[in-house]
Amino acid sequence: MKICLIVLLIAPFALSQWEIGASYKIKNDVPKKGFGIHISRNLPFQSAALGIKVRAEVNLFRQTETENIMGNGIQKNYQSEDYHLNLIGSFFFKNFSPYFGFGFGYGQIGINQLSSRGLVLTLLAGLNFQLSFINPFIEIQGVNYFSDFDSSLSARDISSFMFRGVAGISFAISTLRN
Repeated sequence: MKICLIVLLIAPFALSQWEIGASYKIKNDVPKKGFGIHISRNLPFQSAALGIKVRAEVNLFRQTETENIMGNGIQKNYQSEDYHLNLIGSFFFKNFSPYFGFGFGYGQIGINQLSSRGLVLTLLAGLNFQLSFINPFIEIQGVNYFSDFDSSLSARDISSFMFRGVAGISFAISTLRN
């Protein structure tokens, strides 16, 4: 009886899956292009139609521009990076899974030596295509940086709220042993 109880308590964790992945990202503000890496884990309470997972993500964006001021070329290095944790709900269909989620974390926006750090909130929605253990996905993210970044210093209009388009691929890793 004790063994059956232990098996019932441990089984949901043994059947969980991990995913690792990478993505290409485009956003509406400078720097415009970047990439992200993530790792996620399905939470043990899944149903046949709905699942919940936690995803840890790192996003890096870099861009260099040269601005001519009175014949002199001044180089500006724009960078944006954030590290956040998302809670994601998925609907399971035969070949694809639409999903939605929200998250929070830490982010930094900077130009040359000027940078600002602060809290980041994220809303996201996407579509995951299930092809065995390889899962391509597309996603849209709304990201808000809660920081004191002064966009007038950059001579560019950089908003603290940004939209991102994401295309990526994830690899599912089953923790179930045969």
